[in-house]
Amino acid sequence: MSRLQKSLILITIALLLFSLCRVLLYYLYPDEFDHLTPGHSLMAFANGLRFDGAVIARLFAIPLVLMNLPLRFFDRRWWFDSFAWLLYLITIGLVLLLLADVIYFQYVKRHIAYELLLLRDDLGFLFDFVGQGYLLHLGGFILLAAGLFVLWRKVLAGSLAPVRLYWLKFVALFLALVIVGRGGVSGKVIEIIDAYGTGDSAYGHLSLNGAFTTIVFALNLDEVNHKFFPEDEAIDLLARYRKVSDRNYPMVMNYPGTPTGYNVVFVLLESWNFQHVDSFGGNGYGATPVFDAMATDGLRFNNFYAAGQRSIEGIQATLTGVPALKGLPRFDAGIGVSNVSRLGVIARNHGYRTLFVQSSDRDSFKIQGIASATGFEEFYGREDIPLIYDYPDPDLATFGWDYDTLMFLKQRIDNLQQPFLAYMFSGTTHQPYADIGEQFRLRKHEPYGEGGYINTLAYSDWSIGQFMREARKAPWFDNTIFIFTSDHTSSLQKGGFLKRFHTPFLIYAPKIIKPGVNSTVGSQLDVMPTIIDLLGFDDEFSALGESLFRKREASAFTTMGASAIGLITQGGYLKHSLNNRLEAVSLTTQPLADDYFDRLERYLLAQDQLSYELLKSNRWAR
Repeated sequence: MSRLQKSLILITIALLLFSLCRVLLYYLYPDEFDHLTPGHSLMAFANGLRFDGAVIARLFAIPLVLMNLPLRFFDRRWWFDSFAWLLYLITIGLVLLLLADVIYFQYVKRHIAYELLLLRDDLGFLFDFVGQGYLLHLGGFILLAAGLFVLWRKVLAGSLAPVRLYWLKFVALFLALVIVGRGGVSGKVIEIIDAYGTGDSAYGHLSLNGAFTTIVFALNLDEVNHKFFPEDEAIDLLARYRKVSDRNYPMVMNYPGTPTGYNVVFVLLESWNFQHVDSFGGNGYGATPVFDAMATDGLRFNNFYAAGQRSIEGIQATLTGVPALKGLPRFDAGIGVSNVSRLGVIARNHGYRTLFVQSSDRDSFKIQGIASATGFEEFYGREDIPLIYDYPDPDLATFGWDYDTLMFLKQRIDNLQQPFLAYMFSGTTHQPYADIGEQFRLRKHEPYGEGGYINTLAYSDWSIGQFMREARKAPWFDNTIFIFTSDHTSSLQKGGFLKRFHTPFLIYAPKIIKPGVNSTVGSQLDVMPTIIDLLGFDDEFSALGESLFRKREASAFTTMGASAIGLITQGGYLKHSLNNRLEAVSLTTQPLADDYFDRLERYLLAQDQLSYELLKSNRWAR
């Protein structure tokens, strides 16, 4: 056999071992996977090959390339076999990890992720753990390793035959490793979120493997301390501000109610600043007359805040109620490996049709995968949306056009059966700001300045007006709740910590919800609970936030990337690095209690600690 043929056999053996571990997982834990139909199970196994292949391609790549260098000099057994046995050691290590993952699954109902990384300083504990209950398993692994050794040696036996067109085949091998390692030919590298395309956790768990999740977490994990109190004390602190019905799953809640059958259209607006929307900021920019008119007839929340400073953090918060935390990857990069509540899944369980539309490319920020994983049946991006407005330059908007996206959203909603949940993410108000033409030029246009922002804001506002004009003609309009808020603020909203997160939040449903102004402090983490409350779902769900109509403690938990977390209340706000208090500012003219910020700090740290620990231990949701 040639070097290339033997290499392909070794890769095939490794793939088969991954699949055998998946079979073992499937049959050892039938309760976890018994609701999957045979067809869905087969699809999960097939989907799993992408993740298996990605691991093997990444870890085998360098040895495989060296083994197959396209020069006759390298047709030597000593050269080839040296790297082939290195592949054997890598394969044995992967199999050990996969078998440990299968065993570990029974404890947390998810794959190993960061746990091995945290054990590097406590190997004694690991050896004791194995010695106390898993010696038979270890013996079985040693026998497997010995059998694999014999098989490997058999494959390597014999002389190496020459290969015709070796340069061409070497290039093909290299390209295949790149493509398989990335998980396909799309522009985005495969991530954990891609395992959950059906919105079913069991399907995702069956698709994934512990080697892939460990690698992803190893690339994303930072050393961060999130331990401030004994867990019972942290739960007691949480329970002072919200109902805790199960101390093992303290984030779990439900709202008793009767399904209302209302439709929901949720619009996440790119970079809409509180201060630039006149009905909220009152600064007279004149860029949002449509939204301001709607605000008069809607319910305005004037103390609403983004949960983070990036779009993906806002999407994660609104769809799952899970905050972005230091030291844990976001939903697109791995936190979805834990059980979390998913808004689209909950709605579908009540017979809702679910639709997600965004103005940017389908795979930007991995949002297509997030939409599928959170239960949205239909997903559309920029590639699917025809342009109907005559733009000076159709390619000028880096993140797509709001008007055409909203008109497309209306068209798709018209094709849905009621009730439905539709989620739309806009993009034109993202830098660089597109110059759309004289009609929307309220200021001198600046691609990166306030003039350009105000101009695109005026266009986005006009787009909402066109959408709402058409929606009012539809038979579903009177039974629909429209919710508008921003993904985050832009750098143009000047001010300190508070201004960096302050966004408009509007619920518009003239026939359903009484208009007015609500001063409850809330955030994007409250969106999923609020929608569940408005729709009357009595399902159990988990979120750090609560319904804006039921909050016992009006506060907003925020994260600032890797730098700090914060908590905003009506009385004041506190910013914390997880090591020390950074800012503590009163927001009221009334005197605060002497220990106000001490209590606020303890509540903030308790929320952070519990969120982190519950997600890690897979106790966020049942």
